[in-house]
Amino acid sequence: MKSFGECPSYMMFRIFNILLFSLILQACATPSPSFIFDHSDHIYYLNGDLQSSSYLDLIKILNENSGKPVTIIANSNGGKVMRIEDAMDAMRAHGQVYWKVKRGGRCYSACALLGLSAAKIDGTLHFHSVFSSFKDTSYKFSARNIQIRSRLISYGYDESFVNPLFDSIYIYTKLRFVDGKLEKVQ
Repeated sequence: MKSFGECPSYMMFRIFNILLFSLILQACATPSPSFIFDHSDHIYYLNGDLQSSSYLDLIKILNENSGKPVTIIANSNGGKVMRIEDAMDAMRAHGQVYWKVKRGGRCYSACALLGLSAAKIDGTLHFHSVFSSFKDTSYKFSARNIQIRSRLISYGYDESFVNPLFDSIYIYTKLRFVDGKLEKVQ
């Protein structure tokens, strides 16, 4: 007589459960879209962590809205910076991007870098140095910092303004913009 674990129907049941569980985990791990469109006034809501696909989505949005103002309401802790320069350049080239961080919202790290690329900014942006995605806080990606600093300076920001934004691996500098004008630096 076969034991309970050797029964073919029991084995099929176990395999089915493992496959089902794997599919559920994969669905949970798939990131939701970063940008949600409000069809009323070309408003996009940026929510969650940024990935390289988020930057590609942003470039697509800007290309689809060429010549039209685009508002992005940002609420993000930041994310990975792979391909961020492409998105920054696309925002500058578009020329009509309004970046807004609502009171109580967040715009840290990569989100803040994108914000500086907008034509108009409202809200608080939080900066730190670009660092390893492995959370090794002793190792800065200094080459990435140099590339991104150079990009911001090429957009017309003064070097003495840009350099302190990258001085720490921790959230170090906060910039508050009101009606597109820099109001407060902390």
